Amino acid sequence: MKLDLVEYCQDKGLRSVWRLDGCQLGNVNLIVGKNASGKSKILRAINQISGYLSGDESLRSARMSQEWKLTFDSDNEDNNKVYILIVDKGQVVKESFTIGSKNYLDRNKSGEGRIWAEKLQMDIEFQTPTDEVAAFQRRDSIQHPVFDDIYNWASALNYYQFGTDLGRTTLVLDRPFKTKKKINLRDADNVINIFKLGKDKLSTAFIEFIKSDMSSIGYNISEIGTQTPSGMFSDEENEASLQYIQCLYVQESDLQEKTEQRLISQGMFRALSLIIQINYSLLAKKPSCILIDDIGEGLDFERASAMIELLISKAQTGTGLVQLVMTTNDRFIMNGVPLEYWSVIERKPGLAKLHNIHNSKQIFEDFKFTGLNNFDFFATQFYVEGFGNKEQIEQ
Repeated sequence: MKLDLVEYCQDKGLRSVWRLDGCQLGNVNLIVGKNASGKSKILRAINQISGYLSGDESLRSARMSQEWKLTFDSDNEDNNKVYILIVDKGQVVKESFTIGSKNYLDRNKSGEGRIWAEKLQMDIEFQTPTDEVAAFQRRDSIQHPVFDDIYNWASALNYYQFGTDLGRTTLVLDRPFKTKKKINLRDADNVINIFKLGKDKLSTAFIEFIKSDMSSIGYNISEIGTQTPSGMFSDEENEASLQYIQCLYVQESDLQEKTEQRLISQGMFRALSLIIQINYSLLAKKPSCILIDDIGEGLDFERASAMIELLISKAQTGTGLVQLVMTTNDRFIMNGVPLEYWSVIERKPGLAKLHNIHNSKQIFEDFKFTGLNNFDFFATQFYVEGFGNKEQIEQ
């Protein structure tokens, strides 16, 4: 199931209103805009509703009014899926889910509504708590199997803030005799556990892909694994209690000693963490929507460009397993990503309007004749007026 269109509004009717318009997504997407234009807010809004639909996030913590309308698989008119959720201060005001022309869920602010029961072949009445999302709470593979797809989409969505450490300061306690807990694949800081899971469950291809991908962006490593961090123990008592703590390490081809994660540069570890987690999704054949905020932050130009190229390649060759949505305001990254993947934010009071190949095709096509680079498409605001903004283009 692929997310095609996101409509979102918060604080509707208030002075603080903020609305998203034109967020139509393809398989590969780069959202560009100035600082404070709403790039991160768009990704957070998508990640937030995925948290509600997967059960990883509670409505009880919500403090504002928000409206989402998500459209999936819109290229198939008979099978396109539309999910609507309106909440106000932690309470559901409206929720609905339709596939094609058929309504499978409709509930109001009292929690009452109607839901399609597959085995009974009829709508039945139901009531759910007003602070719970029915699409998650009413999941039932027998009576309500239509919610499985939207749950699977939400559960597999991953949100990475590339400007953070992505698990570099996080260690894990791995006691062999301890009951294993289910690993939260949505936690971007959980990279050690995800690496161990991939190493245990997948073929040696998992390790080889990681090494190959790191090499493609300029980090040549001959080995990657986990071990007890060095220098942690001051006496025998501490060694006995802490020997199961694990960290990641890499063996760089041009160094004699292994480099533990605390000594890996921030930029290198961000790249490593992202590559580990994306390769796990691909090799485990887990379809996922991957959101990456500030892609390339902390990497030099050559490595950032190579990272972008690698991610796009994986999204294009992943046989539909990966949908990639990235954000940036870096001119070098913009110049390295084809315009066909762009969505440019035009910021207006209370509104972030996106211009992309889907809603501004002629303008995107016309820019090819200017001879300018991709960044100029953004800097001259060609995306707004096209050749109508001749004075700005000539400058």
